[in-house]
Amino acid sequence: MAKDYTKLAATIVELVGGEQNVSSVTHCITRLRFKLKDESLAQTERLNQTEGVISILKAAGQYQVVIGNHVTDVYDAIPKVSNIELGGEVEAEEEGGNLLNRAINLLSGIFMPMLPAMSAAGLLKAFVIMFNTLGVLDSASTTYQLLYAMGDAVFYFMPIFLGRTAAKKFHCNDWTAMAIAAFLCYPTLTTLYNGTDPVDLFGLPVTLISYTSSVLPIIVAVYVQSWVEKGLNKIVPDMLKGLLVPICTLFVACVATLFVVGPVTDFVGRAIANALSGLLATVPLVAGFLIGALWPCLIIFGMHWGFIPIIMSNIGTLGYDVILPITVGTNFAVGFAALAVFLKTKNPELKETAAASTISALFAGITEPAIYGVVLKYKRPFVIMALSCGVCGAIAATGGLTQAALMTTCLLTIPAIGGMVGWLDVIALAIASVITFVCTLIFGFSDEMLLAEDK
Repeated sequence: MAKDYTKLAATIVELVGGEQNVSSVTHCITRLRFKLKDESLAQTERLNQTEGVISILKAAGQYQVVIGNHVTDVYDAIPKVSNIELGGEVEAEEEGGNLLNRAINLLSGIFMPMLPAMSAAGLLKAFVIMFNTLGVLDSASTTYQLLYAMGDAVFYFMPIFLGRTAAKKFHCNDWTAMAIAAFLCYPTLTTLYNGTDPVDLFGLPVTLISYTSSVLPIIVAVYVQSWVEKGLNKIVPDMLKGLLVPICTLFVACVATLFVVGPVTDFVGRAIANALSGLLATVPLVAGFLIGALWPCLIIFGMHWGFIPIIMSNIGTLGYDVILPITVGTNFAVGFAALAVFLKTKNPELKETAAASTISALFAGITEPAIYGVVLKYKRPFVIMALSCGVCGAIAATGGLTQAALMTTCLLTIPAIGGMVGWLDVIALAIASVITFVCTLIFGFSDEMLLAEDK
């Protein structure tokens, strides 16, 4: 029988200051993300002690309640115990916090809704590549081509997905945004881009780029759309808005993308990709270690979302990314740190938390329960884990490893990692896991830390 989460939902709503203090609430894989009118009204200490709540995090302008694997159940129970509208967003959503917080909040809001589709497609693509590498599937066969298309379609038509999610963040019409994205993915543009003849619009030269699988162009294009749409809604008579606003917005945004947005974002994307590749080529050991070691810290504050556009831009521009292989050890190191705590502690409550979070990290690639509930809480395991991830990153960077698609990393996907990225990456993540597990088991944790915490 399914567990009833209404009581936990009611407690959380009460302790964040009541429904009148909630501007909006969304969720990601493990966290409820509240926009509170006044964070001082939230009873953080009591929430931290509430059964079912792993931790509280204030980041990216949000009050985040870390639940773990049952976050969707708690999220769905909120309307049953309050009048809070799920997924509701206030007009001034992006106004709070500093520029960095606002940028991260924006990016996470754009990419998070399509994360399941990207992970599933990336994993399928990885397995197809692996089977081809092992000689099981012939790349000339229609079976290979159809399976590859299943995995690659999400990435090929990435602008259409991002158009919709970006429109929701910029508060403009999502169907118009998808129409702009569909234009960018239209086969004629690809043909013209690959052709040798010059391209012009009304006699003005157009510098085409490859828009399929791109990230930055559509996000900026939808931002342009939002301003055009708002401006037109102010000046167009009500009786003509349904006709003139969509067509004028579509035309202006598409033209602006062809002449300005596309070329500029392509230049920025290539500059970032070349700078990152250059850094890794010049000092791979140092760069790989720093990126790998800092990645768990970025996850804590949700700042790793800021790298998603760079990663996806690299894949769209270069056909591969260099960050993903460097950070591949994180989920494994976190999981094995939690496993070491599970084996070493005699505290039944901590043992239960560590066991659940170990399974979540190692078999589902979801690390927040382990990070907040076990690893970060006792500090030393976190430091050991982060340094071990640095070792993994240094090995991957020195080996010049690249990855062609985004996918979940866990024990179940190791064959796909080996097939797509290379078995050196599997060796690197194994080294990080062993170092983390052994060091945490020997000197990284003891039940004396529980006594220190109680004091």
